[in-house]
Amino acid sequence: MTDLQPLMNRAVAQRVMAAHGVAALVLTDTTNIYQATGYWPQGVAMGQAGAAFAIVPASADAPVTLITSQFLHYLHDIEAPQPGGPLDILLYTAPDGLEGATPPIFLPHASGGRPDPMDHLTQGTTLEVLERNGTFPNAAAALKQAVAEISGTLASDAALVAGILADRTAFCPAQPLLRRIRMIKSPLEIGLMRHAARNNAQAARAAILSMHAGDTYQDMARAFFAETGRRGGVPLFLSTDSTTMRKRDGVIHDGRSFQIDAVSSYAGYHGDYGRTVFVGEPDPIIMRMVNAAACANEAIAAALRPGLMYSDVRRIGQEAVARAGYDIAIPCAAHSVGLFHTDEAYDGDSLHFKKADHLIEKDMVLSIDCPVLHLDAAGNVHLEDLWLITENGCEALNDRDEPFLRI
Repeated sequence: MTDLQPLMNRAVAQRVMAAHGVAALVLTDTTNIYQATGYWPQGVAMGQAGAAFAIVPASADAPVTLITSQFLHYLHDIEAPQPGGPLDILLYTAPDGLEGATPPIFLPHASGGRPDPMDHLTQGTTLEVLERNGTFPNAAAALKQAVAEISGTLASDAALVAGILADRTAFCPAQPLLRRIRMIKSPLEIGLMRHAARNNAQAARAAILSMHAGDTYQDMARAFFAETGRRGGVPLFLSTDSTTMRKRDGVIHDGRSFQIDAVSSYAGYHGDYGRTVFVGEPDPIIMRMVNAAACANEAIAAALRPGLMYSDVRRIGQEAVARAGYDIAIPCAAHSVGLFHTDEAYDGDSLHFKKADHLIEKDMVLSIDCPVLHLDAAGNVHLEDLWLITENGCEALNDRDEPFLRI
């Protein structure tokens, strides 16, 4: 049976909500519900807004409440949560259009067939949840019950929450709070990030090394998608070379060097990996650019730890490049990675993207992004790794043995 538990770092959530004067998060978005509860709300993912909710109280000691359909709870074989544990579940039973709660819905046995010996266990866990917390006619009724004892401002991620809770007047957007919470990973999230980063880099390397001169960039992207799928991941994109080169004839040419930026996810968490690919012998200009990027990358790796700012990462990398005598522009940028490729709070808690200069803290997962910002007829260069910030330093989450790949 599926044993759900919150993925979110509740201690950080408590700190962030206290700083914003928020009593609870009321979440409706697929990704937000997943991080709060560990449950992937299938109905919401299919476009059924309000089919599930997650309520995260400010106190880290109070359980997160998941609201979902009784039938989906049964169908997905979800364990009944332990009383007093980190998660509680409220279930609704009425099909659309019916008033009042109805008896729970279970799949009947096929006439003339054999009963499924495990079905009584699945039914039992659903009935246990219903007996413990009652039966609700719909998700809105369950939501009203879940927040009835919560006083103060609610942070929500959709307007429909205010519509359902029409008697409540204190609401604020949840998105800025969620972005701050996501930057510092829980132990469960760190485990998923390790897996995602490793799988993503391995899929990218396998795809690249299967290519030859004469293959196409599209062949390479398809190979990355296939390698990602083999490892249980979901591909997002494989950025490569330049648009001009891809559109000219779409063919990987001998003597060409090009950058790749590979991003995929595993269980919702993302890997992000960048390298330079040499097709045959690299041009000396490109090799010098790769060496400069590696110089920046190594200097940052040696210095990366809690207490730095994002801007320090840029300074450390660029100073190392200058000391080594390279007249090469490399941004040496840091960004948080997690449930999204760019998983960080915006400057001033804006609702639209504005890059902020964040303090680096323990349990962040950061991409250190070192593309070379120069054009050359021989190609272009990139170097990017994922790092977990530890107590006194950092830990690479993907293989860093080589700053380039060669086919």
